[in-house]
Amino acid sequence: MKIRNIFFASGFALTALAGCAKSLNIDPTMQQTADNFYRNETDAFQALTSAYSVLTYDAPSTAGGSAQNVAFSLVSEVMGDYCYGGGANATDIPATVRLDQFQEFVTDPGPEALWSKYFTGLKRSNILLDKLPNIPFEHPDLKPQYEAEAKFLRAYYYFDLVRLFGNVPLLLRQYTAADGAQKQVAPEEIYKQIGIDLRDAINAKLTDGTTDALPKSAIVIAAESKGRVSKAAAQALLMRVWLYYTGYYGKPQLPGVTTQDIIAIGNDVINNSGNDLMPNAYDKTNVTAGTKRGVTPLFDVANKNNVESVFEVQYSALSKWGDWGNREGCMGNQAVILWGMRDISGTYAAGWSFAPVSKKLFDKFDPKDPRRFATLINANASTVTGDDGEALKYTKGYQNTGYFCRKFAPITYNNAAGGSRELNYPNDNPVIRFADVLLMAAELNLNYGDKNAALTYYKRVRERAMGVGSVTTTASQLTQTMIDDERVFELSLEGVRYWDVLRKGQDYAASVLNNGEAGDFSVKYNKQRAGLLPIPQYEITQSNGVFIQNPGY
Repeated sequence: MKIRNIFFASGFALTALAGCAKSLNIDPTMQQTADNFYRNETDAFQALTSAYSVLTYDAPSTAGGSAQNVAFSLVSEVMGDYCYGGGANATDIPATVRLDQFQEFVTDPGPEALWSKYFTGLKRSNILLDKLPNIPFEHPDLKPQYEAEAKFLRAYYYFDLVRLFGNVPLLLRQYTAADGAQKQVAPEEIYKQIGIDLRDAINAKLTDGTTDALPKSAIVIAAESKGRVSKAAAQALLMRVWLYYTGYYGKPQLPGVTTQDIIAIGNDVINNSGNDLMPNAYDKTNVTAGTKRGVTPLFDVANKNNVESVFEVQYSALSKWGDWGNREGCMGNQAVILWGMRDISGTYAAGWSFAPVSKKLFDKFDPKDPRRFATLINANASTVTGDDGEALKYTKGYQNTGYFCRKFAPITYNNAAGGSRELNYPNDNPVIRFADVLLMAAELNLNYGDKNAALTYYKRVRERAMGVGSVTTTASQLTQTMIDDERVFELSLEGVRYWDVLRKGQDYAASVLNNGEAGDFSVKYNKQRAGLLPIPQYEITQSNGVFIQNPGY
């Protein structure tokens, strides 16, 4: 089934929609309101596009209109154990350094902007789900598809929100100011709803009652429609939610989803989605050849939406965006410029040196593992043979280590032809890759299911990198620590690590995140805060005290 492109049917259409998406549901123009806009299939598609567009908010705004550099994946890495805050100097964006050191203020603008981002996404998803039953459709099969997509998006936004803030209100319909502030609910209630929405999306059927409403995977989605939700994406996200909820809260299962349910879901994605591991993913030739593309094939923009992509947020330079006053309207990946080295030229384009990488991540890799090079730029001069030191000339930023992210580095090859360079990087965000699915399934089978299957899934990931036959471990020898380490080698700097640490429990988180370093690099984890951000003081004030602050703030 062909489905229309959610991001770029043309270089203009979605750019125009994304640029005004905020006004679609907040400050209506042209006399379009929530009461008269949802009239037909076209209106529903535009509303769905508006809900999707929040995925690209890497610099969401506070209530006062101040854009904040809080791309979720990068923020997750800064809060983890392998990156620092960084920036030009200690006073560049001190709130980012406070994120790294677990010293956030309740008035910091970053959490406020993240709160706004996710509730914007929830509002748009909820309005569409409210209106959808009464909208006449020219093509009836599109209605259950749109509903499944909107439920996935609501689950996605709630999962990020509840991981970040813990105690949030559960909103399942369109609310107005007249309804007043809705009280926070126990996180279990949020996770229960996430599970319901994802299962609804997975099980949704077209009007014939038998055909899945969602395409089985991103593999079968037409090129012009990449980035839309698939059944495999909903299944994989449910796996991630299940593991996080049961780990972080010490629960035996996600409400309504047993261990055997989630193992079967993982097996289904692996065996039936059509996804696979990308061959030659870590070939250095892509970096060292005359084209100087700067990254290995798996993260090259030329290979976006490859066979490994389960769910990938789409970015583009087609809008040639230059409006710094409306960074939410930007369709370029604004996390890219944050990762880059300052004042560099050549293969690498200049960036802002946030999230400098700790040497301990570099040292954790086996020097023979090609993923070390694929993950990291060693800007230092070589000290030993094979450390890939490039002796680069750049301006050292705050907390400089000499190690930078390669996966999402700004590359001169990717500089846009128009608009502001910083706002138009076309690198997609590979939210869930097939390698992650394999490792999640390995973990689930190791602890609750078939240990032989666990070993098979683990071997597929490790031997893709290290070569066939490199794994000599038997099923009885495979351990959780081995899987955890493989997740580091495979998924570092993709916004996964911090959440993997938190789901091991607070004692484990403290043992990992208290880094024992001195001076500007010192990090002391605050167990009382349990890894959560503060409820923004602005939101507490606006709620007239209905919202309760998280412990430790």
